[in-house]
Amino acid sequence: MVGGRFGRLAAIFALLAILMPAAMAVGNGSMYAEKMKETTGVLKKVREWHRFGLVLNNDTLDEAKNLGVAMVDFGVASLESIKEKLEDSNLSMKDQIIGEINEHITDLINAKEQIESAQTVEEYREAMKNARSIWIDAKVSLQKSMIIAVLDRLETFVEGGDRIEDFVKEKIAKFQEEGKDTTMLENWLDKYSEDREKALERINEAKEKVMGIETPQQGFEAMKDVRNAVKSAVQHTKECVKDLREIIRLVNQYGDENDSQELMEVVGGVVEE
Repeated sequence: MVGGRFGRLAAIFALLAILMPAAMAVGNGSMYAEKMKETTGVLKKVREWHRFGLVLNNDTLDEAKNLGVAMVDFGVASLESIKEKLEDSNLSMKDQIIGEINEHITDLINAKEQIESAQTVEEYREAMKNARSIWIDAKVSLQKSMIIAVLDRLETFVEGGDRIEDFVKEKIAKFQEEGKDTTMLENWLDKYSEDREKALERINEAKEKVMGIETPQQGFEAMKDVRNAVKSAVQHTKECVKDLREIIRLVNQYGDENDSQELMEVVGGVVEE
């Protein structure tokens, strides 16, 4: 029973560790992936139509403007939908990210007005270029929300470890009253506490680096630092899991079935939060 429960715990964090690099990729598995697929389909059709000889000139400008406005409207609707999901979430940085999304929505609405007021092909192209740039910046905010969500999950687990520490301290006192040498268990608990503190520091550092990115160019330049920060946060969290494995083993060794069952209930409660 204990092994099975710990296996599920380890599997959760193995999955999170795998998700970290993917979280840094543009649109990979993000909340807006389905919306982007639909938009990509529209763009694909535009490219196909262009191959059949459709051209952008003064004669087709009105139709092109209609298409541009529709694409911007779709982008605004996508951002509004994502914002609604964020508002209902427990994301730690959601207010800041929602603020960024609101700015992107405002910028897209202004870009839409620029498209609508275009009088020449050149003005239309400039307006569409501006709209595309705004959408690319908006995707940065969406990517940030995905990474912060993963870091939040790590943080919840690590912070919840204080309940595990309190429980193990009580068991150590019990085992000592029974005349048992708890030195090894105490040492592993100390290591668990140290690794928890380091993990929380690295998680906060990673969040700061992620939230410091505002544009794709900044993201590109900071990518190495962000990846390293996230990787460090995951690694220290995994150290906590290793420490916990040893703590569980020693509680099984020193205690009885009830002690093991009680510990796993505490661990399970932390993991399920």
